[in-house]
Amino acid sequence: MSYLPFVDGLRALAIIAVVAYHAFPGVITGGFAGVDVFFVISGFLITSLVVTEISDGTFSLYRFFVRRARRLLPAAFACVVVVTVLSAFILLPDAFWYYGRSLLAFIGLFSNVFFYLTGGYFSAPALEKPLLHTWSLAVEDQFYLTWPLILMLASPFLSKRTILGLVLLSLGASLWFAEAKVSIDHEFAFFMLPSRAWELLTGAALALVASEIKFGRAASEALSIAGIVAVLASFLLLSPHSNFPGLHAAPACFGTVAIIAGCMSQNVLLTRLLSYRPLVFVGLISYSLYLWHWPLLALASYRLERPLDAGEASLIVLISVAVAIFSWRWIERPFRSSRRSAAATSAKAATWGLSDGKFVVAALSCVAIMAMFAGTIKGMKGFPNRYAAESRRVLSQLVAGNPVRMRCDGFENVFADDDVCNFGKKRDPGGSYELALFGDSMGDHWAPLVAKYAEHRKLTGRQVTNGGCPLLFDVSIPAETEDKIAECTSYQTEAKKFVELNPKLKIAVISGFWEKWLWLVNSAAAQHANSADRAGSPNLNFDTALERTVRTFTDRGIKVVMIGQIPIYDPLPIRCIIGAIENHRDVATCGKPKAEALDELKLSNAALLRVAAANPGVSVSLPSDFMCQEQRCSPMMDGILLYKNGGHVNQFGSEHLERFIKFPEFSEEPPVPPS
Repeated sequence: MSYLPFVDGLRALAIIAVVAYHAFPGVITGGFAGVDVFFVISGFLITSLVVTEISDGTFSLYRFFVRRARRLLPAAFACVVVVTVLSAFILLPDAFWYYGRSLLAFIGLFSNVFFYLTGGYFSAPALEKPLLHTWSLAVEDQFYLTWPLILMLASPFLSKRTILGLVLLSLGASLWFAEAKVSIDHEFAFFMLPSRAWELLTGAALALVASEIKFGRAASEALSIAGIVAVLASFLLLSPHSNFPGLHAAPACFGTVAIIAGCMSQNVLLTRLLSYRPLVFVGLISYSLYLWHWPLLALASYRLERPLDAGEASLIVLISVAVAIFSWRWIERPFRSSRRSAAATSAKAATWGLSDGKFVVAALSCVAIMAMFAGTIKGMKGFPNRYAAESRRVLSQLVAGNPVRMRCDGFENVFADDDVCNFGKKRDPGGSYELALFGDSMGDHWAPLVAKYAEHRKLTGRQVTNGGCPLLFDVSIPAETEDKIAECTSYQTEAKKFVELNPKLKIAVISGFWEKWLWLVNSAAAQHANSADRAGSPNLNFDTALERTVRTFTDRGIKVVMIGQIPIYDPLPIRCIIGAIENHRDVATCGKPKAEALDELKLSNAALLRVAAANPGVSVSLPSDFMCQEQRCSPMMDGILLYKNGGHVNQFGSEHLERFIKFPEFSEEPPVPPS
């Protein structure tokens, strides 16, 4: 297939959208769809190449993979070497340890699986993941490993029309799966090949019919214009809150197909626009720019412990472009040529001129070296010995969460693992718990605190929490996916069953991400009130839902301890804290203004106080009262780091704050269950 300059122009639009989305969030809210444009282009070009060579009888899997390696590995290796060195100086041990694990995943071609299992693409901690963007490279690599082989094996036995039919069938199945999965497990749909394969297969289907496509000028103009409108609309109208991918990705993908088909048929206006040399040049450097821009943005933001402002982001983008140009000119282009092809290259064009055999040896050696360094970073836990003893102590506190969370959090664990989840005095077989902790992950993080109290008071206690689900009885819990809604419903059911099956329960401790749930529950209630269809029971507002929840306990004579939401840091200023310790400065300066923290918590704090005032037997402890001093809130207290991340306390902080919680006095008689 001859070179199509407009395809590089289309690549330019895609990379501009992706970089703009990462550097200037909110400006191009759907810029992440640029990756989908890349997927379609990749499927089209790879399939065109493989089908042509199979038809000519020249296709070789070995040569195909060597070409892919020449195209991708050298620039990636150079980028990873520099990013690893920068990360060693910028990332703290926990983040550097995570980086080492992500580097191993990148080398093993399963970055998408790794990031699916350890976090999300749109989450705030993404700023701590310099290799997050490699998920899309893993998806393409997984496609490359399977698709050419399938074509090679199928071509001798099946006609092109039959192969096209199977491709369209697979495309439809993958799209259906993506659309079904996005509302159930959004992160899986986003990261994994089964829900992304249809985008690559869309390009593949176009490649299989490209030689037969011939539209008239008017049709080609209309097709290309419709395509570019669909692609640009995706960039501008999508957002991180869209149900994406799935049908929401269809305009960008099918729009890309329309552009390629229209521009191939005739020399239309869009063909000439996309073939504009500066735009083509941006497309040529798009791979290197994709490699470099995200790590530099992420590391800069991590170093500053805040999102970059427009000026800082612009500077990083300019640096990324400069590095990408260098990478394309002196790394990508030279390594694409073997010794044989280098001999035919102009003397002005630099080339390393390695034969395929030598390149393979060199590439495997580099991969082994990268794997060794990644394994060392992972094995050494990010090299904490880079810091002084006091800093290491604080860093060790940072990574210490609730030690039993994995075994005890979740609705399915409410009645499981008593030996692990029972804290304080051991419960007699078949006996009742006296103390229980309820809530989401912001309830879970108080488990060490409640366990400490139970130990001192010789009470039999247990954790009854579920991450991402509040304890709010008799209300439909708003959540992002159907699976999460079902999970939260199951949690309410299991928590209520726990209360019923433990008649000697004396104290219920409840906490959570109160500001989030207040906003979500009240928004759902307001939406229901304004809805034309008000069938069924009305949605409760937050105050009513919380009051009903509290009375579920107090009607049984159970005392309720509500713990407010902690001041949140986005992100936790841990670099500032370590810098202050290393340079003997006041750590309190790393905190946030008290007025700002109180403003962020005022709605939920007020709601908790209202409900407590209306219900005897309920106490409220507001962390903003004891985690903040006169002017500032501090993430440290008495030399102890309180936080695990910006929204959760760590084990040491949880235990240290136990003295501030208003636990009730109670008689020795057990509460009387309702008749």
